[in-house]
Parts: sequence; C-alpha cells; structure tokens
Amino acid sequence: MPKVLVVGASRGLGLALAKELQTRTSTTVVATVRSTTPLESIDTLTDVDIASDTSITKAAQHPLVQKLDIIIINAAIGGLDALLASSPSVLESYLATNVIGPHRVVSAFLPALRRGREKKIIFISSSAGSFKIAESPTRMVRSGVYSVSKAALNMLAVQYADELKEEGFVVVPVHPGWVATDMGSLAGEGGMEPSVSAKSIVDVVEGLKKDDNAEFFRFDGTLMPW
Repeated sequence: MPKVLVVGASRGLGLALAKELQTRTSTTVVATVRSTTPLESIDTLTDVDIASDTSITKAAQHPLVQKLDIIIINAAIGGLDALLASSPSVLESYLATNVIGPHRVVSAFLPALRRGREKKIIFISSSAGSFKIAESPTRMVRSGVYSVSKAALNMLAVQYADELKEEGFVVVPVHPGWVATDMGSLAGEGGMEPSVSAKSIVDVVEGLKKDDNAEFFRFDGTLMPW
C-alpha cells in the first residue's frame, strides 16, 4: 500500500492530484496546504510553506509522514515576467519557491522516503524549463524568470537522481501540460482540466521503473526534450 505525499494541494493541479490518488486502489494520500483549513476527506498537513525552513521541518515531523513511498512536489509560483524587466529580487523570489523550496522539501522528507518501498520523487516542472523548447520560435509564451526557475528545477531533479540512484530512488520532473489553473491561465484560455492532467500524471508515476530515473516526462508518459 503506497503512501503518497502531495506538496502544494490547496487548489488546481495539486488538489486534483490528491483527489486522483485517492481513487487508486490501496493508495494512502497525505497533502499539504498553505492555509490553516484542511482539505475535505484528505489527510492534510496545514500551514505548510515550502519557502520556510521552520514550516517544512515541522511538517516533516508529523506522524502521518514518517514513512513515505512517493512525494509529488507541486507547489510553485508562476508568471510571465521577462528576465530583463525583472529585478534581482523578482528572480530571487522565483528561485526561492521553485528551486530552493523543493530542495528544502526533499531534504526534510528524505528520511521518510528512505523508509518507504517505492522511493519516488516527482517534481511538477514545465515545458518552460526545456532548453530545446526555449529555442523554438513557435513556443506558446515567453516566461523568462519562470523558465529560469523551472530549468533549475530540472537540474535539481537530475542531481538528486544521480546522488540517490544507488539507494534505488527514481527521481523525475514531469511537465503537466497546459492546465486550466490560475498559473496555466496566464498563457490564455483553453487549457485542459486539472483532473485530466492529474489522472495522466498519476498513471506515469505508478508506472515509473528504475530505468526511468532522471528522465523528463510529459503528463502523457512521453519524454520531454531537455
């Protein structure tokens, strides 16, 4: 019976992932939210902020998360801020949440994952972090600062994959597709429903094998270009 922690499940894709995981046979789900209000019918760690050492350290001590099989890190910030138009503090805020935050989470919950059986670490990333797609003149939107943070997140995943492979971990970033969430709507209307993306992502996560370590996946299970 795998136990999965979804970090950043207040709404949108994170909430959809938690709900989808609950439909899977013999899967136990725990979710984190930033608010003080727990999710309905889902075991919830409240007041969890990935930008805070104190918050994450406290969350990792909760009895519900002392043994984990899978962690899905969804919490992030997004925007269309152009790099040249952004101050260093803007870039710093993106990196603090989208890169340092996930690193903080993995560091805190790694003991629980080591006690688990499946040992899967999933970073919800983006096509915006792909160097190949960034070169394309047909890419949907330009999102300079966000792209920098997601490219850094992808490298974070690769480095974790390398350092943890001998322990049997599988570490991958996953592009969720264009999703109709608060963040996804910045690219315009027409994104898929979060539940659709979530179902496909959970399928990918359940099917991950050791040989998939350090790959970059689309939500549909195909590989993304780095």
